Amino acid sequence: MATSAVDGGGSSIGGEDIKFSVMVSLFQWIQKSKSSAQKRSKFRKFLDAFCRKPQDNFAAMRLILPGLDRERGSYGLKEHVLATCLIDALAMSRDSDDARRLLNWRKGGPKTGSNAGNFSLVAAEVLQRRQGMASAGLTIKELNEFLDHLASSENRAEKTSILSDLIRKTNAQEMKWIIMIILKDLKLGISEKSIFHEFHPDAEDLFNVTCDLKLVCEKLRDRSQRHKRQDIEVGKAVRPQLALRVSNASAAWKKLHGKEVVVECKFDGDRIQIHKNNSDLNFFSRNFLDHQEYAHGMLDVITQNILVDKCILDGEMLVWDASMNRFAEFGSNQEIAKAAREGLDSDRQVYIAFDILYVGDTSVIHRSLKERQEILQEVVKPIKGRLEILVPNGGLNAHRPSGEPCWSIIAHSVDDVDKFFKETVENRDEGIVLKDLTSKWEPSDRSGKWLKLKPEYVRAGSDLDVLIIGGYYGSGRHGGEVAQFLVGLAERPAPNTYPRRFISFCRVGTGVSDEERNTIVTRLKPYFRKYEYPKQAPPAFYQVTNNAKERPDVWVESPEKSIIVSITSDIRTIRTEVFAAPYSLRFPRIDRVRYDKPWHECLDVQSFVDLVHSSNGTTQREADYGIGQDHEPKATIRSSRKRGKKNVSAVPSHFVQTDVSHIKGETSMFSSMVFYFANVPSSHTLDSMHKMVVEHGGSFSMNLNNAVTHCIAAENRGIKFQAAKLHGDVIHCSWLFDCCLQKRLLPLQPKYFLFLSDSTKRKLEAEVDEYSDSFYSDLSVKDIRKLLSDIEHSEYSKTVEYYKKKYCPKDKWARFHGCCIYFFIPEQCLKYSDCKALVELATRRMKVEISVGGGKVGGNLCHATHVVVMSLPDFDVNFNEVLNSFSEAEKHVLYNTKLHVVRARWLEDSFKEDQKLHEDSYSLKPSNFQMSISEKRKARNAEPSASKFKHA
Repeated sequence: MATSAVDGGGSSIGGEDIKFSVMVSLFQWIQKSKSSAQKRSKFRKFLDAFCRKPQDNFAAMRLILPGLDRERGSYGLKEHVLATCLIDALAMSRDSDDARRLLNWRKGGPKTGSNAGNFSLVAAEVLQRRQGMASAGLTIKELNEFLDHLASSENRAEKTSILSDLIRKTNAQEMKWIIMIILKDLKLGISEKSIFHEFHPDAEDLFNVTCDLKLVCEKLRDRSQRHKRQDIEVGKAVRPQLALRVSNASAAWKKLHGKEVVVECKFDGDRIQIHKNNSDLNFFSRNFLDHQEYAHGMLDVITQNILVDKCILDGEMLVWDASMNRFAEFGSNQEIAKAAREGLDSDRQVYIAFDILYVGDTSVIHRSLKERQEILQEVVKPIKGRLEILVPNGGLNAHRPSGEPCWSIIAHSVDDVDKFFKETVENRDEGIVLKDLTSKWEPSDRSGKWLKLKPEYVRAGSDLDVLIIGGYYGSGRHGGEVAQFLVGLAERPAPNTYPRRFISFCRVGTGVSDEERNTIVTRLKPYFRKYEYPKQAPPAFYQVTNNAKERPDVWVESPEKSIIVSITSDIRTIRTEVFAAPYSLRFPRIDRVRYDKPWHECLDVQSFVDLVHSSNGTTQREADYGIGQDHEPKATIRSSRKRGKKNVSAVPSHFVQTDVSHIKGETSMFSSMVFYFANVPSSHTLDSMHKMVVEHGGSFSMNLNNAVTHCIAAENRGIKFQAAKLHGDVIHCSWLFDCCLQKRLLPLQPKYFLFLSDSTKRKLEAEVDEYSDSFYSDLSVKDIRKLLSDIEHSEYSKTVEYYKKKYCPKDKWARFHGCCIYFFIPEQCLKYSDCKALVELATRRMKVEISVGGGKVGGNLCHATHVVVMSLPDFDVNFNEVLNSFSEAEKHVLYNTKLHVVRARWLEDSFKEDQKLHEDSYSLKPSNFQMSISEKRKARNAEPSASKFKHA
């Protein structure tokens, strides 16, 4: 057997000839071995016996440490997608028992078997009935080639085909380990550090400064020959220096006693290393992935304001909220990363550099942090809101708003640390980092030169008594059983009654022991009901969003059968659209199970919102922070309610009605108007918007009903916005602000709409042109500047070039870029069925060719660059016939000299010549064609046509 070779009993062979079955034997031996020494010994024997050739090491190591292999791209296969691909690769019916086992791998019961919660074991169980145990002799080299193809394949069909080939060349046991390699989780019970140490004593050090597994394998072939410690290089990711957690300010100060200490705000963004090599930039994350999506918005900012050709910066990528003049809340960095990938919203990105590792041709990690901060100030030219540096004597501190606390200070005592920490908590920042100013920079070091103190390390937030309303199946040792819970808040009931509805709040699974979790599940199991979305609706007494992240696997059949748990969390709350409550918690955990409390005594939504507002977006008071608070009892909802704390206004629209009894009318311009707000800008509250409307004679509705005349929103997102679209037009809040500023009712122009109903589109079609220029309203100088600005930047050249370079490497794929083709079929071609069929077939073919060539096909004349007139050789069509086929308003568009009206032959010849031909020789427009004054008047006064107007 292959295992004898692993134990040293077999002859050594070249790595390219190593059978994967040998590596499977190694994995099984390591997994079964109980002691760390035995695991390391087995791995060492495998290397000595099999990895003799230069290419052997990397071929094996990239399979043993798949999470560190950056030569291969991402597979794009998580468990659910992988299950679907395996089902198709095995040609199974989606309704078969085995297919359901794969798709429901987390869930227990007869359809999943005893391995529920472990996808690779469930898959092996399914595969064993189809593959058997005979190996087809797949080698490591062949497996790596298969995996390379799997990572580079662009669609699910290709991935399925590759998996099908793999299944034919392996047995079930081998496929189990291949699946674990694909999921990058081998569960061997041996650390990365141990594997590196057995491979070579210097392997971990070299990987830390290069993040290049292939380089490590190539440079460290001889274990007996030590490698001189390599310095960092521009263009090669470096593992970041890490901070050690501490529980409070006193512990932090004690650990750094006698040192010169700088204390910095801990930012809640993406830790990014920027490597600049002249005009080339890399944006390496802490997982050493290069996030080139940031280059779209940050390339010019970085290259123009870093004053050296080569350098490495360590810092944080965040989002700047210009309206609030501060960094955006948690989660915004993920939104901006997504927008950056699409080439949008890039001007909101901001990079904060807090360290420098390399300058010019020299590494500076061996110099003290104090020296590195001085270099940072010399090298980086800060740009407010785009590129900042974090140092105690300038940088971001100099750009802070008047009256705001500093972002970085030199601490001289524990009181300085405690005061700075309290200020960050009050400002809803993530925490603080303390650094020894005399320390050198060490990759992957967490020895205590840097310390981090976050609110949840000091004291948890308030205890919140919530009701379990659903559950989620777990994985691993919790597979097949509910391991997490969906918890809810009560909708405040009428006096002397029980709550009738519970609003989903967050999901929680940590904080309790396995034994206590099992007790909860055992008590609730008789009342769990399977949730089959979308076949079933949630129980009527639970209010949910049905967001995929919220959707539980099981519901508790009724609230009175459930259990209250007291949960705690990071002190910050976050606005959420995943759950139905207006706020959710960060990192919630169960503090204790309240078997003593009946189901109806859980926290209600209004009380929670009051707590959030009274504590400025946190769930804990200022007095609870600091050095000497560890012995004090936790501030809970129950105690605050006993003190009779006054309720404050709440944001959620269906929970609190704004009090406008004291509002005095200023104008009556909004009289007879009823406003509904789908969302509001971050600079305003819902209360302030309601009061603004009432001040000017309007009224507002807390619900979207038939009485609403105007739906207002600040952005086109959220469940309420989607509901408002179904109701009709959605108007941007800037229209409301402009009306109030000028104290007059302004006409609704296209620029004010976030969404247009079809009726409004038809109305606007006859009133404005394609650039939003009104045919009737006078323009101010400001309006003209805005109009010209919009026309000038109707296409962002950088975005176009970026995507052309990315997606259009061949000229033929961008031949019709910038063209929007409107196909016109004359009436005479539609009279005869044979003629009609031929023309429609030709049109369909041309539409495909145009799309392949990067062009667009439009059904809207207003956006067209070309009108292509379709006809057969027997039919001769002139321009007047085309012109008379359109409405008067559409004729106005045809008069545009930039709009080409051409014969279909123009496209046919362009396809034939493999290039976009000039339109002049194919044009149907008379060369001296000009619109008469009377015709202009007639077109401007025309009734709206039935064609769609999609300007807004």
